[in-house]
Amino acid sequence: MKRDRIYLFFIFNYFAQGMSGIVYEPISYLLKDGLGLSPGQSAVFVAGMTFPFLIKPLFGIITDLLPVRGLRRRPHLALAALLWAGAWLVLATQGKVSYGILLAMLVLVHIGVAASDVICDSVMVEQGRESHKTGFYQAVQIGVLYGSLVLTGLGGGWLSAHMSYQWIFALAALLPLMILYSCVWVRETKALEAPRRSLEGLSALIAQKQFWFISLLIFLWSFSPFLGTAQFYYQSEALKLSPVFIGFLSTLAGVAGAMGAAFYGRVIGKKCSTDTLVKAAVIVFCPLSLLYVFYLGPVSVALVTIVIGFAGVVFRLALMDLAAQSCPAYAEATAFAVYMAVFNFSAWASNTAGAVLYGALLREFPAYGAVVVLTLIGSFCTLACWQLLPQALSYGVMRRSPSSAIISTI
Repeated sequence: MKRDRIYLFFIFNYFAQGMSGIVYEPISYLLKDGLGLSPGQSAVFVAGMTFPFLIKPLFGIITDLLPVRGLRRRPHLALAALLWAGAWLVLATQGKVSYGILLAMLVLVHIGVAASDVICDSVMVEQGRESHKTGFYQAVQIGVLYGSLVLTGLGGGWLSAHMSYQWIFALAALLPLMILYSCVWVRETKALEAPRRSLEGLSALIAQKQFWFISLLIFLWSFSPFLGTAQFYYQSEALKLSPVFIGFLSTLAGVAGAMGAAFYGRVIGKKCSTDTLVKAAVIVFCPLSLLYVFYLGPVSVALVTIVIGFAGVVFRLALMDLAAQSCPAYAEATAFAVYMAVFNFSAWASNTAGAVLYGALLREFPAYGAVVVLTLIGSFCTLACWQLLPQALSYGVMRRSPSSAIISTI
């Protein structure tokens, strides 16, 4: 890829991924009101439609081991974008959408999203590791992703209240075209020995103890059962927040997340090593995660959203940089996809468990009591990460600031 275009490639890809979130609030209302699903049933549906994020390593294996005419990135990215757009167009042509068709098409959408993300991440690892810019490139990616939430938050709330689902799906079909266009900026040379070298790199990765400790660290740190379906039902039913205000919260989270990414890439990423930031992710974020016990009304909800949104992105980037630095050569897509699949599996598992527990706890406790229990579970999981740090931060991970030697290139 041309170095003067690498940022545009990341920006186009992650803007499209982020803006696709504009449909998630309408989908939540479609499940709740249109299909009449309970919190537990909605969680099962969401788990099904987002299942492709759990098999990201499969997409990594495909792009690493199965080049098309010697090319490992561009052809696969184009196919993923076309699948993504096509599935939205099918939904846009439906009248009253059924459970089965909705689930099937959203699975295809998320296959396209997940595959595109894997390929974009592989480019990030390949390009970034050469110049020690993995942390900075990820800050650009996540900054754009969260920046797009500024639009999708209010936009999703407005669409839920004013537009039909068919038009919403049609608009969503336009976003993958940005990714399709970004393929022109990928400049590859044919990798004739890539499959053999990729297998060697993956074998070395799996044999490392550090790989398993980092994976467990990521899973526990990301496990937050209150977030997701349980949070949506608490917001809409217990707190009686409107669709527009719930969308506004997503906008706040987007602003806070974009600021967190900028802070990581421009400030703290230059001053602190990856090790230090990963330790802070446990020490600092554990008490911060308890702020959800103050999730009591519009003002407190907004404040908690801002604080958690900012800090969560900073510390997530630290964990992502640790993962990127441990990826073996020639297997970048698969290795990083494995780590990202752990993030996604944790979110998937905690969302499902949280929704089921929330529904069960409501039979014995008020809604706020259920929130407290779910919050404590998430905070305990973060605290448990402390025991994993010595092993996760050893065994030869690069010991340098992720963003040093970078800056002034954007």
